[in-house]
Amino acid sequence: MLNSAHNWPAWLVIVGCAAGTQVLKAVLYSLTHRKLTLGVLGQSYGVPSLTSSVLTCLLVLVVMRQGWHSSQAGFALVFAVIMIHDTIKLRVATKRNRQVVFRLVESLEDAGPFHLRVADYLDPRIHHPAHVVAGVVFGSLFALAFGLTSG
Repeated sequence: MLNSAHNWPAWLVIVGCAAGTQVLKAVLYSLTHRKLTLGVLGQSYGVPSLTSSVLTCLLVLVVMRQGWHSSQAGFALVFAVIMIHDTIKLRVATKRNRQVVFRLVESLEDAGPFHLRVADYLDPRIHHPAHVVAGVVFGSLFALAFGLTSG
C-alpha cells in the first residue's frame, strides 16, 4: 500500500499524472461509447485535457515542494496560465478554420461526398473549457496525492 509521504522525483510524478490522465480518458470514452477506445490514449484533447492536467500537476508539485515565493513556482504558474489560455483560445481558431475549409470545399463545383469527408478529416479537434477544468482538477489532485515528500 502506498503511504502519503514518499520521496518520488518530480519528473516521475508528472509522468505518472500524464499516464493517469490518458488512462482516465480512455476509461471515460470507453464507457460513453460502450466499446474500447484506445485511440484516445494518444490525444491531448478530450476529458480531461492532458495539457492542463500535466501543467497543473507541475504547478501544485512545485508549490508544495518549493513554496509560493520560489522562482520555480512563479515560472510554473506563468507557464501553466499561458499554455492553458492558449489551449482554450485554440478552440476558437480551430472552429474558424473548420468553417473556412468547409466553405472552400463546398464552393468547388465537383465537391462530392469524398471531398467533404476529406475536409472533415482536416478538422483539428478542440479543447472545450470543461475539458480543461477537468484536467486542472485531475492534475491538482494527482499532485496532492502523489507529490508529497517526507521530512
